[in-house]
Amino acid sequence: VFLRVIIIYVTVLLFLRLMGKRQIGEIQTSELVTTFLLSDIASYPLTDPAIPLLNAVVPIFTIIPLEIIFSFLTTKSAQLKKILDGNPSIIVLHGKIQKKEMSRVRLSMEDLLCELRLKNIASVSDVDYAIVEQNGQISVFQKKEAPLSHAVVIDGILNEKLLHKIGKNKHWLDQILQENKICDLHNIFLLSVTDDESVTLIRQNETEG
Repeated sequence: VFLRVIIIYVTVLLFLRLMGKRQIGEIQTSELVTTFLLSDIASYPLTDPAIPLLNAVVPIFTIIPLEIIFSFLTTKSAQLKKILDGNPSIIVLHGKIQKKEMSRVRLSMEDLLCELRLKNIASVSDVDYAIVEQNGQISVFQKKEAPLSHAVVIDGILNEKLLHKIGKNKHWLDQILQENKICDLHNIFLLSVTDDESVTLIRQNETEG
């Protein structure tokens, strides 16, 4: 049993090192599922010496490459990342609570107020934006802070919901593309706009690699 514990410990440790340095509260959906599977699989040969050790080691080393492959694919495909991790949700917009979004992400008013208090914010009216990020954490921007940047195009994929949410439309987008002599959205790596109308545009050929 002592040797089994050492082997399983080293195997799990190797897996966590390969997953990267993100904290538990920041891991993505696929990583969370993998972590649950890993802990369950690793426990069997530790609690029952009759179970062969390979019954845990082989599944663990099968899961490792799968997780690495999925993590790599989500960095290359915005659509796949959206399917696996979803999109950030704006739950407070210019001091007004977005009830539908709060209901969609299953966040109660008590939870929101608790998050604001933890960030030393006394009132929802002081909040310009509160956003539930893809990792489940809540980002809060007060009205006195610098204007928030909205990424409307990422890796050639347009976020139409966000575009309308910030009061923009396809005509505005077409004007930006025309001004920058861009014919296809797929030529854009990042297009973002702040609340004070400052636009950032990065073409695909302007990124490293």
